[in-house]
Amino acid sequence: MSGYLVAAGPPAGCLSICPGDFDMPSTTLTFSMFAVILLPALAVPLVLALAPRLGQRVGYLVGAAPLGSAGLLAWLAASTGSQPRVILEIPWVPQLGVNLSFLIDGLSIFYGFVICVIGVLVCWYAAEYLGRKYAHARFYSCLLFFMTAMLGTVFSNNLLLLFVFWELTGVASFLLIGFFHESDESRRGARQALLVTAATGLCMLVGIILLGLSSGTYSLATLADGSLSDYKDGGWIAASCVLLLVGAFGKSAQFPFQFWLPGAMAAPTPVSAYLHSATMVKLGVFLTGRIFPIFHSLDLWFWLVCGVGFFTMLFGAFLALRSNDLKAILAYSTVSQLGFLIGAYGVGSKTGIQADTLHVLSHVLYKGSLFMTAGIVDHCTGLRDVRKLGGLGRYMPVTAFSAAIGVAALAGLPLTTGFISKELLLADLVDARAWVWFALVALSATLTVAFAARLFFNVFTGSKPEALSVHRPGWAIQTPPLLLALAALILGTFPGLLDGTLNAIKVAGLHGEEPIHLALWHGFNLEVLTTALIIVCGGGLYLLCQKSGWKRAEIPTFLRFDAAFERGLDGLSVFSKRLTLALRADWPPAYLPIVIFFLLVSLAGTVAVSSSRFFEGFSAIDISLSPLHTFVAVMIAASLVGVIVLRRWTTQLIALSVAGFFLTFYFVLYRAPDLAMTQILVESASVVMILLLLSRFPSSRLFRSEEKREAKGRIFRVILSGGVGLVMTGLVLFADRHSHPDPIGPKYLELSKPLAEGTNAVNTILVDFRGFDTLGEITVLLIATLGALGLMMRYKRGRAGNDPAPAPGFFLEKKRRP
Repeated sequence: MSGYLVAAGPPAGCLSICPGDFDMPSTTLTFSMFAVILLPALAVPLVLALAPRLGQRVGYLVGAAPLGSAGLLAWLAASTGSQPRVILEIPWVPQLGVNLSFLIDGLSIFYGFVICVIGVLVCWYAAEYLGRKYAHARFYSCLLFFMTAMLGTVFSNNLLLLFVFWELTGVASFLLIGFFHESDESRRGARQALLVTAATGLCMLVGIILLGLSSGTYSLATLADGSLSDYKDGGWIAASCVLLLVGAFGKSAQFPFQFWLPGAMAAPTPVSAYLHSATMVKLGVFLTGRIFPIFHSLDLWFWLVCGVGFFTMLFGAFLALRSNDLKAILAYSTVSQLGFLIGAYGVGSKTGIQADTLHVLSHVLYKGSLFMTAGIVDHCTGLRDVRKLGGLGRYMPVTAFSAAIGVAALAGLPLTTGFISKELLLADLVDARAWVWFALVALSATLTVAFAARLFFNVFTGSKPEALSVHRPGWAIQTPPLLLALAALILGTFPGLLDGTLNAIKVAGLHGEEPIHLALWHGFNLEVLTTALIIVCGGGLYLLCQKSGWKRAEIPTFLRFDAAFERGLDGLSVFSKRLTLALRADWPPAYLPIVIFFLLVSLAGTVAVSSSRFFEGFSAIDISLSPLHTFVAVMIAASLVGVIVLRRWTTQLIALSVAGFFLTFYFVLYRAPDLAMTQILVESASVVMILLLLSRFPSSRLFRSEEKREAKGRIFRVILSGGVGLVMTGLVLFADRHSHPDPIGPKYLELSKPLAEGTNAVNTILVDFRGFDTLGEITVLLIATLGALGLMMRYKRGRAGNDPAPAPGFFLEKKRRP
């Protein structure tokens, strides 16, 4: 752990520094880190209280939360600047290797600033965009919750903790994308985003577990310092790499998961500008960078990451060129540029990573600005169809200026950060001699120039359609995209301004040791010539499409992955309904044999798989019983036979109770009088309660027909019950013969008096040692009771409205006399 600071907060009460000293108390660092992450979430109650009074102005107040996190983060970065990496760790579940472990290094600080700074601008933009008619409290609460989840993800050092925050971002994005929940489009987009990211997230969880089992740790810092040759199973390592990348691909909308991102454009534009340009979709890029030091030496890394990334780049650019909706074009262009960012990590396995943070920063600046300008256009015209827009530059010149810079950066034109970023990637591809990927990137960039030109010229130039109504936007809503666009322009014109920052946030194992030096001009080379050819060909393609009237600007049906996904969900729903109808019974107790049958099959299958170990030692079991034990066992068996043979439910209940009362004799014989007393009380109360309940059940012809139908399956149920009894007996004998070398039972007996201050071991186990289990069981019973009461109340209301009566046995009701 050389070069690390490990600071444990108050629960651990220790501070370990290697090497050298560090003058910052561990408690201060830990609390500051928690404040950076939790400050947005802690602001939610304040937002809920003030939103009804302040209305849309509450957005400016909400921006103070990410601004405060950014300030604290700047202080943390300055305080820990002398250390390569700082790890703040508090034990959480140490038995599972899960700790509240946070990593402060260049990558996490960079993404933390992106989340906070863009969050401030989005809050101020949303204050003007949403106006007065929307639920500000709900919107900003979800947005702040999402910020906390994002910050927790990028600062997590433990992979399992990272997964928890990762899934929280999915939940928060679901709420934000479905903000307009009255709209079918919003609900569909939110559902697609949640299902895709959650499913790929589960794959990522499996990869995390495999990696942890093979390496013995879930710490990203430890894994980055280790070597794959030191781990147990190379096959597991490769599998964990693929599964982790599946999680990254799903979150960053890479092929074949790219379809959820355009559907998410149903969200309000501030959500799109934040989640789908600067934060959520960047998590896959972030994770790829985090695991790069672990897996980049694998052969499959280069081909898998480059293949998926650069193919997605081309595929997204093609779909963007054939779209007509402003936000859809930006969504598919985001898919394309995310492929660019992912693919860069694949190339880096051959040439080394140098400017990944520059690639991300460039995309955040111009894409955030473009999403905001698209929102302004929608806000001022009520339209997003490019074919129905035009001439807006005269009505919103500031917005047009921001859009011009954003489009230029998207197309990779000189004097923008997009140009610097694209040139660096092309140079890496040339150094790696990866000509196939070079060709894909060049073709994708050509398509990007074409649809980028359409975004600007078809919206802001030319004549305004007569049917188009426009109102001029205010300065407040135009300022955030203007700031982002100016940043892309200034940093693209003077890229040397970024040298110090990019070198300061380098991460060992991810970035090369050579210092970064950015310049606008490096002389004539293959990259410059390729860029010139891309601009010329992209401009020609735009003019050709413009001349044809964009007649082919429609996405083919076979490329509508979202429609295929929806059809798959509908098919799953139909299949589930048919399966339910096939297994459904009009009589509720008929479900019990189905459940017991599958339980029996699963248990019997387990026994069959491990039969050699299961039956080991059974021959040595002592089955000798005293006459009294034998008599009690025979009486229990006779009582159960009575339950089967007898016909009336009253006599069946009495026979079943007799078996329960005889069972108490075994507790007495084995010197457990407390258990015997408890069993007697339970049996007595149960008999009285069941008699009262069953006496209130209605009797009818249907009920008698159910009794006849029950008799037909009696033999099957007897066989099924006998099978369950045999399997459970075998499991008990197996557990007795293969008990744990250090059983927990004696520990309960030893600790009942000193810890629980009780002499009844059973009571202390239920109430003290396993009190939470008991509380959970009570909670389940209460929930079931409330559910039953709800059904009964609904039944009574239905009867008052002369609704048809349900099947007998569902509800309790006295039979009224006529």
